[in-house]
Amino acid sequence: MKLNKFMLSLLLTIFTATPNVSAEILNVNLDDCINLALTNNRSIEQSEASRENASWALRRYRRATGPSVSWTSNANKIGGNDYVTRRRNGLDFEYSFDNSLRFTYPLYTGGRNENNIASAQYNLNSADLTLENTKQQVIYNVTAAYYNVLRNRNLVTVKENTVNLLQEHLNQVKQKFEIGVVAGADILSSQVQIANAQQSLITTQNDYDNAVATLNNLMGLSLSTDLIINDDLHYQSYAVNFEDCLSYALEHRPDFIAANFAVQKAEKDTSVVKAGKRPQVNAVVSRTFNGEKIFDNDHNDNWAAGLSMSWSVFDNNVVSAQVHESEATLKRLKSVYEQTKQQVELDVRQAFNNLRAAEKNIQTTQAAVKQAEEEYRISQVKYAEGVGTNLEVMDSQEKLTEAQTNFYTALYNYNTSRAQLDKAMGVPVYIDTLQYNLAVQDGKSEPEALEVSMVNGNQNQ
Repeated sequence: MKLNKFMLSLLLTIFTATPNVSAEILNVNLDDCINLALTNNRSIEQSEASRENASWALRRYRRATGPSVSWTSNANKIGGNDYVTRRRNGLDFEYSFDNSLRFTYPLYTGGRNENNIASAQYNLNSADLTLENTKQQVIYNVTAAYYNVLRNRNLVTVKENTVNLLQEHLNQVKQKFEIGVVAGADILSSQVQIANAQQSLITTQNDYDNAVATLNNLMGLSLSTDLIINDDLHYQSYAVNFEDCLSYALEHRPDFIAANFAVQKAEKDTSVVKAGKRPQVNAVVSRTFNGEKIFDNDHNDNWAAGLSMSWSVFDNNVVSAQVHESEATLKRLKSVYEQTKQQVELDVRQAFNNLRAAEKNIQTTQAAVKQAEEEYRISQVKYAEGVGTNLEVMDSQEKLTEAQTNFYTALYNYNTSRAQLDKAMGVPVYIDTLQYNLAVQDGKSEPEALEVSMVNGNQNQ
């Protein structure tokens, strides 16, 4: 009785201490996954923050071309010889409050302000396209992860079927052994084969769980979310040729166009540095007054209006060094631009070749699956009739599993290669990069360039 009470208490403790964890279940398709990722993905969030930073930098430089007003105020207690002298002159006070107001308007900056604005504009343009590129990369990552889930789900089914078929064969072997038709070694061989298949199934199931977790992570969901996907790997022809893909990519790849904006920004930055060799002219209006109380002007009150000019006649070649430094940066960014162009061609070529290879493999592996199924059926029949060996059955089973695995892998490679090619070409998400670039080169502002380049009027940029 005491033991039963102890066991009951232990069970109650276990059940009450265990949290009620229930994983969220979500029905999704590929579009759902992409939309969730575009909303929740951290890389996009970071890229949006960088764009916001560039936008505020542009506003800051624009504001620098306007007027500025400064106020300086000092409160002093007077003592020493100055105080004695003031008293001798009949100025009997020991406190002095000084106030100075200054209005400044830049008239000529040697091109510094204008080029700072242009540089910031190109920086914002680059940030727009970097954000677009990030979204395109996220879509590719999600698509590849989505198809990886489907592939591993199919492979789990393949491995489960393998275990089931081997178990059925083992039962058949045992029956033959019991009537003395086959040796005991056949049973051992079949049991080893089942153990290997079960181990492979466990590994594949783990791969599937990890694939789901990866997809959840990309979508910004809890990693324990169970996904129900009513979709499967399939083949859909993608009729494109390499030359058209490359031509499209060179006009639409956002990172390639952004690299060109970086060159144009560097050119403006060089002009900003060169402005240090030129004079700076400002219109200035000022008023200065002081008195014994904080805003009194009983001691002194004067104002002035005019022009101020500053010119660094000799700076020990500091500006010259800065110019060479900026020109070196420009040279590097031009090289990056050319390198990016080469990378675009390489990306398109690799994705295109992968697509075509996967397409051929689909046809080959599909035929191989049918042949392997027939070979396994024949080996089973021969073994049942006593004219085949156990080794032939297990060998044909391995070939069938391999053929099915290769088929689903080929489908996976084909679908991911399609997504890879879309990414390599710069297929738009929110911005048609070609239209955006043409608008910028035509002198349109960033908001105007966005307006004319938004895909399907999408304003979620």
